[in-house]
Parts: sequence; structure tokens; C-alpha cells
Amino acid sequence: PPPSPRGGPRCQLRSRTLRVRELGLGYPSEELVRFSYCWGGCPSPPTNHGLVLARLGARGAPGGGPCCRPSRYEDVAFLDEGQRWHRLRQLSAAACRCLG
Repeated sequence: PPPSPRGGPRCQLRSRTLRVRELGLGYPSEELVRFSYCWGGCPSPPTNHGLVLARLGARGAPGGGPCCRPSRYEDVAFLDEGQRWHRLRQLSAAACRCLG
């Protein structure tokens, strides 16, 4: 994707393959799962509020502009070491959008 007006990549979906144990949710499993997340910048329309924040050097302050966030999630299922199935609801991002 083309860079955002803030200079970095635009909001996009990225993925990593991780062991379930690496998720840090307490499940004893070495199974590999795909974890997707949102990453990147979002264009901010020029507003008076944004102009004043930029002037004050408060770039990135709360309310300073939209953030790259999941707009849709998907479940992830896996087997633990005891051969029991687990389904983690809304664990992984399925789509990203600039929100805020």
C-alpha cells in the first residue's frame, strides 16, 4: 500500500504464525496458529482541532486522529496438549479500518 500522509505505511492487516503458548493466554499447546493484527497509519483530515494539537506538539494525543483498528475479527481453534479442542472467539483481526 502507498504511504500514509504521516509518512508510514497505511493501515493494513498483518499476520504472524505463533505457538499457542506464545499468545500468553495460559493454554498449554505447541500448536501453531495464525494471528492477524492491524498495523500502520491513518490519514487525518485537516481539522482545527488537529491543527491546534500539532501546534502544541501533542501529536498522537487522545482525540488527535483516527487509529488503525480491527473492524472485523475471526475465531481461532486449536488442540491443547491433552488433545482437547479450544476455540478463542474474536482472537485474530480479519479486516482493518481507520477508526476514530
